[in-house]
Amino acid sequence: MKKKMIMVLVCLLLLPIHVSADKIDLKSYNSKNLEETLKEENISADLSNYKENDKQIPIYMFRGKGCSHCQEFLNYVANTLVSKYGDKFRLVSFEAWNDVNNSKLLNSVADFLGDQAGGVPYIVIGDKTFLGYGSSMNSEIESAITTLYNSKKRYDVFTEMNKKEKSDMSNLAVIVCNFLITTVGVILVIVHNNFVKKQLLEELEKKAPIKKETTKKKTKK
Repeated sequence: MKKKMIMVLVCLLLLPIHVSADKIDLKSYNSKNLEETLKEENISADLSNYKENDKQIPIYMFRGKGCSHCQEFLNYVANTLVSKYGDKFRLVSFEAWNDVNNSKLLNSVADFLGDQAGGVPYIVIGDKTFLGYGSSMNSEIESAITTLYNSKKRYDVFTEMNKKEKSDMSNLAVIVCNFLITTVGVILVIVHNNFVKKQLLEELEKKAPIKKETTKKKTKK
């Protein structure tokens, strides 16, 4: 039994451990800025005074090409938000109806933020999310923009997702390390016990050798 256990543990130790972190790199996804998004949705707007830069906070939008509510939101962005908050935000949109990777990304983001994915538009501003769109959301959206822009520590969902992935991988490494240490310890204990047992048996045989039974021959009268 002990030999079998040792063999199993040794095999586990020899198994290669492959750990791959699925870090989210937005460059690997098909995203569009505001101008490109409006053009794809055939929405005309004056963006002459709108310029994107790294100081602006991102509004992440998951949309479907031709989606009426998505177009309503984009019209609101182009005709209202650009003139009021154009210096504070930049739009990053992901078309999720016709792009499998973007659709998976939508599900991952929604799951991470505790939302039930399924529909578009799905809008993310910092840690605030908006499922669908209606004009009743406008004041809340504008508040989310100004709050995030003025925040000293700006929350970005993709940065946070990558942090969690890194943390999860660190925890996995600790678990694997502890498993290996425990496994080696068990093997050493078993080997040591067998060695001690063998020595004891040898000592006992030296001190009290086992006598072989002799058969007495019967003599005929």
